[in-house]
Formats: sequence, C-alpha cells, structure tokens
Amino acid sequence: MSKYVSKPAGVCPSFCAQAESAANAAQARKLFIKFAIPFNLYICLVGAIIKRMKREIVLRGSCRSNADMMYFTGVPIHDPFYAFTLGGKKCALIGALEYGRLSKCGHLDIVFDSSELSKRMFPGRRADDTDILAGLLKGRGVAAVAVPPDFPSLHLEKLRRRGFDVAVSDSPLLAERAVKSARELAEIKKANGVAAAGFARIEEILRRSKAVGKKLVWRGAPLTSEILRFEVECAALSLGADAADTIVACGDQACDPHEVGRGAVVAGSLIVADIFPRLRSSGYFGDMTRTFLKGEPSRAQERLVGTVLAAQKLALSKIRDGADGASIHSAVESFFEANGYFTENGSDGWSGFFHSTGHGVGLEIHESVSISPRKCILRAGNVVTVEPGLYYRGVGGCRIEDTVAVQKNRARKLSSYPYDWVIK
Repeated sequence: MSKYVSKPAGVCPSFCAQAESAANAAQARKLFIKFAIPFNLYICLVGAIIKRMKREIVLRGSCRSNADMMYFTGVPIHDPFYAFTLGGKKCALIGALEYGRLSKCGHLDIVFDSSELSKRMFPGRRADDTDILAGLLKGRGVAAVAVPPDFPSLHLEKLRRRGFDVAVSDSPLLAERAVKSARELAEIKKANGVAAAGFARIEEILRRSKAVGKKLVWRGAPLTSEILRFEVECAALSLGADAADTIVACGDQACDPHEVGRGAVVAGSLIVADIFPRLRSSGYFGDMTRTFLKGEPSRAQERLVGTVLAAQKLALSKIRDGADGASIHSAVESFFEANGYFTENGSDGWSGFFHSTGHGVGLEIHESVSISPRKCILRAGNVVTVEPGLYYRGVGGCRIEDTVAVQKNRARKLSSYPYDWVIK
C-alpha cells in the first residue's frame, strides 16, 4: 500500500488499488513538473550552446596565393573568393565567371553561384559576397565560424559586423595537409624532376665554360649568377613550372644561405644552387640543393663538402614514422661539432650550421612539419627536406638538399640528382 493512501476499514480492495494508482499518478505529475520540465529546458540550453560552439570553417583568398584555398578547392583560381564547410560538406561561393569550372572540379560538394544568389536574396541591388555568405550560413543555423591565421582582416571584420562569433585559429585549420596522398607525393616528385633539370643545365654550362683568370667565360662573356638563374628559369618553364627566386650563389655570397647570388661566377669557388620550382598545373613545390665547383677544390673545400654529405646521410637514416625532428636536428649539430665545425655569430655574421635541417614541402615551399630545434613528431605521409649546410667565409658555403616522404621505417626520396660536385 502506498504511503500516500490509508486503507479505511471495510472498503473494497479494488477501490483501494485504484485510489493508490491515482495517488501515484498525481505524485508523478508533481515530480515531472518539479524536475522533468527544468531538465528538458536544461537539455535544450546545452544543445543550443553546443550548436553555437560548433564552428564551420571559413576560408578566403586566391588559390594562386593561398595554399589552403588550393588544397580545399583543387582549382587554380586567381581572384579571391570564399570556401567553407557546411554541415560536413565542402562548399564554395563564387561568381558566374568561375562557377562552371569550379562546380566541375570534383573537389567540392556544393558550389554556390553568388551572381544568382545575389538576385534572389537581395533583389534590386548588387550584394557584397560576405552578405551572401552570411545569408547562407545563418539560413542553416550557423552562428560561429573559425578562420585561419592569415584570414584577411577586412573580411574578418565584415563577418563580425554581420553577427558571427569568429574565432581566429593560431594553428592550421587544414592540418590534414601535412599528410600527403599518393597523388600529392607524385606531384612533389614531378616538381623535383624540374629542379633536377635545372641542375643539369647548370652543370652543362659549367662544363662548357672556360676559366680566364679567376672568372669563368661562357659564350664569349663572363658567366654570372644571373645567367645561370635565367637558364634554370627557362628550363623550368619548358617543363611547366616556375622557378622563382632560384639561388645560385658563389663564394662568400653563399655563406648567406638565402642570398640569391649576383655577379661573376668564380673558378675554384663553391657554388650553392637551390632550386624550388612550383608546378603551374597543381601548385606543388619541389625543393633541392646541390653544391658545385668549377676547377680544382682546396682540401678545406673537399672536407667541408664531404662532411655536409655525411651529415645528410646521417639525418636521412634517422627519419621514420614517430621520429622527433628536433632529435634529428640535434644529431646533425653534434655530428658537425664532432668533426670540428662549430657555429658562432662573429663580426661578419653567422658561420657554421645555423639553419634548420629541414622543413615541410607541398603547396607551400615551407610547411609546418620541420626538422629543427622545435619538437615535431614526424608521421608517415609527411614530406620534408633534408638540407644540412656549412658556411665559412674564405672557404665558402655548402648545402645539399633532398626532399623525402616519411614512411613507417625509413625515408623515401622524392628527389634524385647525382652528388658529383667538382666540374672539370
């Protein structure tokens, strides 16, 4: 018998059972009103908060200058536009001029025609594409978005003025870019083939040049860094790539690792050639460096180059899935010091080994994966350069660089060119 109903003497048991049932139901209603309704409200509130916290990704830029946009859409469109996620789908908002080819690319789930939407959503006026994007997102209940660190500040403010909660990420939003697909690996390897063609052209010209005093003469005129760089650029263009900012630096110039080189190429001097072509069709980069010398090297130059080559082999042997790039870099530093090559910052600037051992490569020439003092656990599918170097004024600079794909137990080279460096 329920404690809520007392059984009177002489009352039918069935009636008492009905009364007890009714009392239980009434109590249940009281409990529901007291607890269940507030709980339902709580669930609705939490759901609304979670929905608001879920952020769609918004990107903006030109595919030619923004690697995230190129990766997301797969089409090299020059003018800036919006690309974004929406309920798990990859979307873009673009005008009539590019709508056709973007909608056929196969990389996107939905392509919105901003010209058509502008007429429907804002009849009588030409709408800003941010207004159209805002209408699309709000119409699907989106209130919060995330944008990458390099998102244009003007458009960031436009989104905020239209009521969006915008979070600027301090790390890449498309982290999956760090792990390359088979197609991407093939593109990077192809780009490195362009770099190899550039080295072949440099080597051909050096072999045909003649030493006149200390200067080299080719086709009746002094051979310069500018001439070699032009020849590399022409070779790259013939293979469908751009080799902008190619480094061909001779002698002490090469002791500044990113000095592109200028003036006469000198016989008996180390020549650092760093070629990082970008394929016009896909936007992927290659990155390779070789060091050459026309004439007879000194013993100091021979030892320098030999040590750098040995350091690269050491680094390559340590690359595998799960390896820490910082440990690999430290091993290279220790190897150089053990062989008597120390790093210091003197009156003429830095000497020794004062840059990272390697960096990521893909749609950008420098991507986030690294072999440097910064801790970075390498994962299968990452692509990194391996480019130790030594630089001492009076002896010259030497850097040897290849691009590799990280695999489970080793590094697989995506670049190939001989390491013969003395040109007679």
